[in-house]
Amino acid sequence: MKKNWTKIALAVGPAIMMGSITWEYARNSADYTYLVQPWSIRGYETIHGWIIVAAAILLLIGGLFTSMERSMQPRYSALIVGYIVLGATAFAAFFAKDSITVTFSTLYIISLSFMLAAAISLSLRSLKGDSIKWFRRSFLTFIPLFVLFFLLLTATVSGTSVTVATWLFVFVLMLSVGVMSLAIKPVDMGANRMMIVASLLGGGVVWFSAGAIRQSFIEIQMETDQGGGLFGVAAQYKDTQAASGWWIAGLGTFIIFIGAVGLWAKRRDIVAAIARAKKQREAADESSREIQEAAEAYAREHEGAAAS
Repeated sequence: MKKNWTKIALAVGPAIMMGSITWEYARNSADYTYLVQPWSIRGYETIHGWIIVAAAILLLIGGLFTSMERSMQPRYSALIVGYIVLGATAFAAFFAKDSITVTFSTLYIISLSFMLAAAISLSLRSLKGDSIKWFRRSFLTFIPLFVLFFLLLTATVSGTSVTVATWLFVFVLMLSVGVMSLAIKPVDMGANRMMIVASLLGGGVVWFSAGAIRQSFIEIQMETDQGGGLFGVAAQYKDTQAASGWWIAGLGTFIIFIGAVGLWAKRRDIVAAIARAKKQREAADESSREIQEAAEAYAREHEGAAAS
């Protein structure tokens, strides 16, 4: 069990997230308890609970795939990265119906230039094979590319706004992250890197939903008969609070993150050990070849001297 704790965490975390919907997600503060109905809501009574369940299912499948030893093969690693990209896109398409308006401010252009330059520079570096000191060597191409993209985007789209579907925005963002996760050598670890990103995104879905859960709670109260046909009464936003179920869901995402990081670290050490052993074997083979060549040269020289 100790040996497989990371894989267990990747399974237990999503289970905790899914189980959280049976707990309270929001409730009134003590001053409003029982005065306004309902005084609390559980996860399954609001769309936010089912959003968390959907995220947990996607993370569970991703975690199970990543836990397989086969995921360290480049082809399967790329497939898992693709699953996470498409899963996040489908999640956004189903639950986020509103469009996003993107304004190309200076900060946004800097972020976009950074991602584009990083993806291209890491990809170029990885094409050369070995990734020893990859960051330092990629940095030499990153700076010119970053400056180029920044100047190009500033000259063409600075200050403009573009409205895109949320799913398309998520797809482009996740695809960029996926490319970078696969661009860094070794490619075998791409799925593990992407699983860490997925756990952080899952945590973001939970942690940033607190305000929306409280607002939904107020809307449910407004639509509830408070007695005698009285509607439109609710607690104030400041008198509501996220409850235990929300915290439990957050705990689940934290466990997934710990499991994903732990699995990545464990496999990174294995890959590094294999790489060192391979280099040592290559060095030994090279030394053996040089010794053999020297011995043959000596033998030829000795035979020549004996013949003369």
